[in-house]
Amino acid sequence: MINDIQTPTAVTESELDRLTKPHHITLQPPYIAKTIQATERPTIPYEHPTIAMYFKLFKQRLVRLKMKAPTYSNNDAAIAACFTDDALSIENKCEYLVRYVAEAFEHYAVWDYSHAYYPGRPSQQSARTDAMEGSSRVLPTLAAWISQHGSQPLAGLNGQPLDLIAMLRNAFLAGTDPRHAGYWGTLHDYDQRICESADLALALWLSREHVWQPMTTAEQTQIITWFKQVNHCQTVDNNWHLFPLTVQLVIKALTGEDTVAYDKYERVKQFHVGDGWFRDGAKGNYDYYNAWGFHYSLYWLDQIDSSFDREFIHQTLADFVSQYRYLFTAEGLPFFGRSACYRLAAAAPLIMAIDQHSDVISAGEAQRAFATSLEYFIGHGAMQHGAPTQGLFSDDTRLVDNYSGPASSFWSLRALNIALFCGDRCGLWQAEQQPLPIEQGDFNFSLPAINAQVIGIFETKEVVVIFKNDYITEQTPLSRRLDPQLPRHYWLENILGRAERPKNNLLRKGITCYSSKMSHFF
Repeated sequence: MINDIQTPTAVTESELDRLTKPHHITLQPPYIAKTIQATERPTIPYEHPTIAMYFKLFKQRLVRLKMKAPTYSNNDAAIAACFTDDALSIENKCEYLVRYVAEAFEHYAVWDYSHAYYPGRPSQQSARTDAMEGSSRVLPTLAAWISQHGSQPLAGLNGQPLDLIAMLRNAFLAGTDPRHAGYWGTLHDYDQRICESADLALALWLSREHVWQPMTTAEQTQIITWFKQVNHCQTVDNNWHLFPLTVQLVIKALTGEDTVAYDKYERVKQFHVGDGWFRDGAKGNYDYYNAWGFHYSLYWLDQIDSSFDREFIHQTLADFVSQYRYLFTAEGLPFFGRSACYRLAAAAPLIMAIDQHSDVISAGEAQRAFATSLEYFIGHGAMQHGAPTQGLFSDDTRLVDNYSGPASSFWSLRALNIALFCGDRCGLWQAEQQPLPIEQGDFNFSLPAINAQVIGIFETKEVVVIFKNDYITEQTPLSRRLDPQLPRHYWLENILGRAERPKNNLLRKGITCYSSKMSHFF
């Protein structure tokens, strides 16, 4: 642990009373943010569409209408009931969730599982890219299952057998074949498919024994040739550096060829501001991307190549989890930042920490945080039509960022992926649940690295995070709220197939206080 970390402690009623008296207030030195050298943000084509791009988007919208399968809601009630059944273990619930996801993927997939057209609101990219996400963001979950169960049969909730190994094999061969209808295409600078290539590479590595190794040399060469495109593509200067790094480490692990862009990794380390917190780019937010973006990717880099930078990766995760664990309650989280629809992935760092044998959290506490997080959201309808919804519970267009499409929310399964991969070996499944910090008493401590305060109230089981500085200075009562989508934007979105939604990152709107009861989202 780094020396200046502040260990949260329970606060008694008398101590809380003492701290609230004005003459006992202790002035703290002003917050000084770490200076990170900024780079100029590039012009991203899909953020500034031309007439030609709108025409292409419309054409792909028509293809989507032709190819998409009917909405698949057969098991929605069953998955919600499963996660409210106290008699089932979290391991059994996770297996049920994999079966739910795999059965729906079988239904929606097209072009040999290389794409899947899920129902939902489109992204800014294109219907084709959204469909690629329908495969790239599901395959890691199937591959994590394969990594532990191999060719062991898995049936959907309808009882029909599912050949997960064949799904992955066919997807990789179709997606990397320029002659195939499902080809994932030629990558270019700032391409969303660079992001998706990282999930695809991870899925290939996780399933390597059953998918990669039985392939012919020609098939392997075809796949690696497609992945190598990331070596020549520029990315936005933030967490995106981790995507080509993931691909390059997988290439190295599978072929021995080292094309790793170590300068990108050094840039990622510059975003670390202390206590395991990363700023998402020189001018970016501090938010839950630390959990499901930075630490998730760093965990996999370490798993793929244990000699990469293990000391830094393990230490920053331990530092992060030692404080982050206090944010969990059995009924909600104090969400702040973007991509609220990834909410089911929040517990991923806790499971990673016990897999890394960290002493900052027990397996029992990690299991409770993970289990209650899934149970709370899924039990209230967070899985619908075979996928995580575009919202917190049901779909909510106010919470769907313009870069998010119908299948983007499958990043919500990143905690599940970690659990499937290491749950047996780290003792997650076998552990007896232990109470969360909020279930043991009050607490009040600072997060100096991000200039925030964390307060837990045992009586109400509520955790509040308060940022001590504003992201913006000009605010009005009308600006500090979630804006709805205007009707004309709704119709434009439906006709053109391109996201036309308001930007609703509450951090950037000036909201500084976030409660685990999440009332600011309702």
